[in-house]
Amino acid sequence: MKKLIGVIYCALLLIIVSCKSKFDKAKWDEPTDAGFPPEWRSQMVEDLTSNHKLTGLKYGELIDLLGIPDNRDSNTVIYKLELDYGSDIDPVYSKNLEFTFSKDSIITAYKIREWKH
Repeated sequence: MKKLIGVIYCALLLIIVSCKSKFDKAKWDEPTDAGFPPEWRSQMVEDLTSNHKLTGLKYGELIDLLGIPDNRDSNTVIYKLELDYGSDIDPVYSKNLEFTFSKDSIITAYKIREWKH
């Protein structure tokens, strides 16, 4: 019985560790199918936001780090992390990393925004 509990514990630990990855700039920006974010972005985002100084970066430094954003408006850039269409043509779930920057093009904040239909 103790062996079984040990095996289950090890399996769970392996699953938890494998769900998160260290940020890798080259892999983050690898192209995938049009309209879909690379699946590994969501796995890297915790390391990126925990271990890299993002606020205070200049806009150009952010682009150097993460590549061209998926969307941009006047003071926000968005990198897609996850996008799920379910069984329809309309999205049912999205998860994005959003950066807000000042008029001087300095990153002032970031957040992970999830949307569910």
